Amino acid sequence: MMIINLKNPKDLVICLKFLIHLSLTNETSKQNIKNIITRYMGKSFEQNESHSENLLTPLDEKGQIKLTIESFIHLKEEEEGTKKGIMMMIEEIIFADEEVLPSERKFYDIAKKYLNVDFHKIQPTVELFEFLNVLNLVSGSDFANMKEFSEIWIKYMGPDINVYYKEAFQNLENLDLEEQIQKIGNDIQKLKDIDEEQKLSIRSMIEEIIFADGEFTDEEKILYDLMLENMEITSNTENFGGKKGFEHIFSNIENNRYFNIFINCMIVFTGILVGIETNDDLVEDYQFLFHMIDQTIKYIFLVEILIRFTAKYKKPLEFFSDGWNIFDSILVIATFLPFGAYPFILRVLRLLRFSRIFRRVPQLRMIIISLIHSIKPIVFVGIILVLLIYIYGVVGKTAFSKNDPVHFGSLGISMVSLVRAATFEDWTDLMYTQMYGCNNYGYESTPEKCTSPSKMPNFSIFFFISFIIISGVVIINFVVGVIIQSMSDSKEKMRRTEELSSTLKNMDLIVKNIRSQKMAKLIEQNEKKDHL
Repeated sequence: MMIINLKNPKDLVICLKFLIHLSLTNETSKQNIKNIITRYMGKSFEQNESHSENLLTPLDEKGQIKLTIESFIHLKEEEEGTKKGIMMMIEEIIFADEEVLPSERKFYDIAKKYLNVDFHKIQPTVELFEFLNVLNLVSGSDFANMKEFSEIWIKYMGPDINVYYKEAFQNLENLDLEEQIQKIGNDIQKLKDIDEEQKLSIRSMIEEIIFADGEFTDEEKILYDLMLENMEITSNTENFGGKKGFEHIFSNIENNRYFNIFINCMIVFTGILVGIETNDDLVEDYQFLFHMIDQTIKYIFLVEILIRFTAKYKKPLEFFSDGWNIFDSILVIATFLPFGAYPFILRVLRLLRFSRIFRRVPQLRMIIISLIHSIKPIVFVGIILVLLIYIYGVVGKTAFSKNDPVHFGSLGISMVSLVRAATFEDWTDLMYTQMYGCNNYGYESTPEKCTSPSKMPNFSIFFFISFIIISGVVIINFVVGVIIQSMSDSKEKMRRTEELSSTLKNMDLIVKNIRSQKMAKLIEQNEKKDHL
């Protein structure tokens, strides 16, 4: 958008030069800023740049600030459309980076104050962003993430939203969902004092967020109604309801207690059946029966996975973002592939069906998730162990190769022997061979290999004891500690998930309590007025 009919270009260039100075930019950023300015001002900036530079350079910081404010005062005379263009350019420069400096924010506030242009539909507040954070949490849709939400936020409130979002996030960070709902229920009452136009814009923004995934869940409706009730405006969603249609039916089936019990029983039965099938004679005698049972189980699991997918067919990313769903889907598809010529693969697939019990039992699922999350830190512990074995292997090869060529004849053999010692497998035999010499210990059955016996009692004791303590005690404790920490984190995450699920089920009751408290306050206020 080119700024036209600019009456005071020199004053605008002074303001922009001061903004560039505040931004602490490098040469690349300066060039990007100049590209933005050129897009809005054309050659007018270059024509007035040297004059503005001459005015600003001799001044100290206080003088520069004073001159900038005076320039903004002159810009107040511009037409409304011109001032909007100036504000759009300033916003694009300041909010081009994710991190806005305090000095840039002050400049932005000064620009808004003197230009007095409000072309965004909604004035952002911390209370509003607290509500939007909770809405984000309860919606549980594919759309519900910061990046996608922010596009709508910026559309309605402009780019100056990060400071409000961060403060709102910090206010809610240490609260569970029920406490968050209680907090926003009290805080959003402040929004009833804003003007009618902003209220309608807030309603439009919330509706755009809610219906972005084509769904209007019961949880979203509760929060939506709570917001409108506090802003004292009517709903605009008469034609929308909660989940309807066949996906709602399949969702109810998926969450049905008896359906889940039946699937769990089938998984356990599958595990038992795989064990029975190891009896070849029994399978041979009842081949048709076992085949029919296997086909029945196969189609039961197919129907189950189709029910779970159909319940979320409008949100496929939510279904496939769950690793267990991917595992189950691959397993079901694999059972329909032609592996008849490979009985081992068929048996492995049937056995993997039984592993689905890990998903169904929360305690087992927690252990599996903990082990998976432990892989990365354990890999680093493993790297430390490999380095330790390598260092000790080099020392062992250098010190013990002549006396004990069987175990320390080369670097590779030396490292293999140390791995054996790290597992506590006859590590004392390795140590005694170095302590007493191969002619006195360890080579009784192969004396011809003991060609250069030597005794190193002190060094061998230090070498092996230190290695066992570091590898067998310290490293193993590291591994155990990593797994325990991961289990603790998984347990806490599972607890929070269960709390979230429980709170979502009771959201209606929580909101009713908020309304009840609000009504009690109103009654109390009226009673005080009557007494007066």
